[in-house]
Amino acid sequence: MPSLKELVKKKERLSRGHRLCPGCGASIIVRQILLAAEGPVVLSCATGCLEVATSIYPYTAWKTPWIHCAFENSAATLSGVESAYRSLKSQGKIDKTIKFIAFGGDGGTYDIGLQALSGVLERGHNLLYVCYDNQAYMNCLSTSSLIMTKDGLKRITEIREGDKIYSFDQKTRQLVLKKCSGVFNNGTKDVYEVTTLHHSIKATANHPFLVLKRNGRGRKNSFIWKTISEMKTGDEVVVLKNLDQGESFEFNFDKAKKGDFKVNRLNEINLPEYSSSDLMKYLGIYVGDGWVRSGKGEVGFALPRNSRARETLISLHSRIFGGTIRTDEVYVYANSVNIARFIGSLAFGSGAKNKTIPSWVFTLPKKEKESFAQGLMLSDGYKIGSSSRYVSASYGLLIRLRLLLQTMDFRVGKIHKQRKEKGTKCVGRELLNDSEYGYICFSERQKWNTEKYPAQYRYQNFLIDNEYFEMEKVRDIELVGPEPTLDLRVEGEHNFVADGIVVHNTGIQRSSASPCGAATTTSPVGKVITEGKQQERKDLTEIVVAHRAPYVAQASPAFYNDLMKKVQKALSTEGPTFMNIFSPCPRGWRHPDSQSIEIARLAVLTGFWPLYEVENGEYRITYRPRKKRKPFIDWIKSQGRFKHLLREENKAILEKLERSVRQREGRLLALAGEKDESL
Repeated sequence: MPSLKELVKKKERLSRGHRLCPGCGASIIVRQILLAAEGPVVLSCATGCLEVATSIYPYTAWKTPWIHCAFENSAATLSGVESAYRSLKSQGKIDKTIKFIAFGGDGGTYDIGLQALSGVLERGHNLLYVCYDNQAYMNCLSTSSLIMTKDGLKRITEIREGDKIYSFDQKTRQLVLKKCSGVFNNGTKDVYEVTTLHHSIKATANHPFLVLKRNGRGRKNSFIWKTISEMKTGDEVVVLKNLDQGESFEFNFDKAKKGDFKVNRLNEINLPEYSSSDLMKYLGIYVGDGWVRSGKGEVGFALPRNSRARETLISLHSRIFGGTIRTDEVYVYANSVNIARFIGSLAFGSGAKNKTIPSWVFTLPKKEKESFAQGLMLSDGYKIGSSSRYVSASYGLLIRLRLLLQTMDFRVGKIHKQRKEKGTKCVGRELLNDSEYGYICFSERQKWNTEKYPAQYRYQNFLIDNEYFEMEKVRDIELVGPEPTLDLRVEGEHNFVADGIVVHNTGIQRSSASPCGAATTTSPVGKVITEGKQQERKDLTEIVVAHRAPYVAQASPAFYNDLMKKVQKALSTEGPTFMNIFSPCPRGWRHPDSQSIEIARLAVLTGFWPLYEVENGEYRITYRPRKKRKPFIDWIKSQGRFKHLLREENKAILEKLERSVRQREGRLLALAGEKDESL
C-alpha cells in the first residue's frame, strides 16, 4: 500500500471541474478507489448524483474509459463489457490486463438495481461493484420550473422557506395552501421533459408525479406516486385547471408631487388603488403594444387609427385615469409622470422580447384575469373560429400566459415557434425586420354533461367533477439534457403545483438504505408518525455475502488506508467482488459540508458502520474502535435528519435504534470469532 506522500503524486482519474456538492462522499470515494487501482480500468455508472455531476454534456470529468447506463443496471452493463473483454482476450486480440469497476448509489444497488447485481454475482463475472451508500434518493426540478403560490406564480429560484404554496389534498382532492419548509440547490443534473395535452414540466428521472392507478372493473381507482423513470406515455397525471381564490390587488404606489426631484409640472390624473377588470384589460393592451418612458413621463401604444384596440384603449383610459391623450395615424400617447411610473412599477417588463406577466396577476379574481387576457387579444391576438391565438416575441410571456389561462379553465395548446422574413404579415401588420416569435392557441372549455353519461365521462377524466383539478395523459417523455436543479420541500401534503402539474416534494426520498428513524420527504416526521422512517435499513452487505461472492467488504472514506487496501484485494480476486462504502451527503443528511469525513468517522467509531470483510465466507473485522469508541448519540446529533429523535417523547425510539445497532454489531463480532468487549 503506497504512503500518503506517494498517493498525492499519483495522477487523478476523476478530474476537477465536476459539479458534485462540496463535501459529497461519492467524489471522495471514487478518488480513493481510482488511486488504489493499478493499471487500466473500465468504469460504469448508473444515472444518479455521481453520473449527472461528472458528465455535463458534452464534457466529462472522467480520465478513464467510462460508461453511463441510463437505468439502474450498472452491474449488468459492465458484465457485458467484461464478457466481451474475456472473449477478445481468449482470441488473442487483447493482451493487457484490464480491471472493471461498476458504481451505483442506493437506487442502482439497494433497490432498482439489486436484480442486476444479483445476476452478476450468480454468473461470476470478474468485476468489482461499488455501492456509494448515501442512504436516500435525491430528486429535483429544473430551475426554470414555475410554482403556484399564495403570492402568485414564482420561479422555483424565488421560493423561500415559509412561503405558502398550493398543494393537492389527497384525501379531499381539493386545492390547499401549505408552507414551504426547505429549498435546496441540487446542482446540475440530466432533466426530462414530461408533456401532456396542455402542460409540460422538466424534472430529474427520479422525481415523483401523482398518477392515477386504474384497478379494474368493480374496484375503486387510486392515486400512486411514480417517478419519471417509471412513467410511460398514456399514464394519467393530476393537473391544475382552475384557480379562482384571488382578490383584487392593492397597489402601494406613492404619486409624484410637484416639487419632487425633476418634477416641475404635473398633469392631474386619477390612479387606482386596486386592480379592476377595466384596468387589467388596459394593462393587457399595454403588454402587447405599449411602452413606458419614465424619464419623459410618457406611456405610448402602437395602435393604428380605426383599430378596435385603439377605441377600447381610449375609452378605458378615460374611465380609469381621466386626463387627455394625443394620437396620430399609428400611435396613442398619454403624457403623465404618475401613469408612466405607476405602470413601470407593475413589473410587466420592457421591450417586446422581455415583456412578462408578473406574479401578482395570478392572485386576481377570475374575472380580472379574463379581462387581462382580453386586452392581450386586442393587441396581438386573433381568432380562428372558436379558437383564440396569441402571438408574442417574448417566450417567457407565452409560458406564463399559458399557465394563467390554465387557472381559468381554458384549454391551452403548446407553445409554437415561427420565424418570418421582413415584409411578411403577422397579426395584420407587415414585419419591419426578420422576426422570430411564438404563439399559443386556447379556447373556452365546453362543459360535459356528467349527469347524462356519468360513468363514461368519469372514465375519460377521473376528476371531471373536481373544481380545481383534472387528469391528463402523458404524451411524451423526452431527455432534455443537463440543467441546474433545485429541491423543494412542502409540509403536510408533501406535494405542490409546478408548471400546472401536481408533483411530489423534491428533496430527499427514503430508500431501503435509509436508517430507521431518518426523516426524509417520503418518511416525514409528523404527529402520527414521530420517528421518521419506521423500517430497519436493508443489510445489503450480508445479502451479497449470501450470494457466496469470493470477496465482500464494508468501508468508509474516513479510513482511506482500510478502503484502499480492500479495493486492491477486491481487484486481485477472481470473480465478482463487492464493496459497500459509507457516503455522507451534506444536503440529504443536513450537516455542514466540512463535516463529511468526521461524520463518516463517527459512523465507524459509534458502531453504526462496522469495517469488515468476508473472504470466501470467512469474516474479519478490519477495524475496532475499542478505546476510541464514541457514544452512539454523537453520530445522531451530527445530522439534521435525526434531530427529532432528540425530543423527550422519542427517547424510546432512539433507544430502540441504538439497541438494533448494538445487536447487529454483536452478531458480526460473533461471525468473526471475536469477543464482544464493548457491549
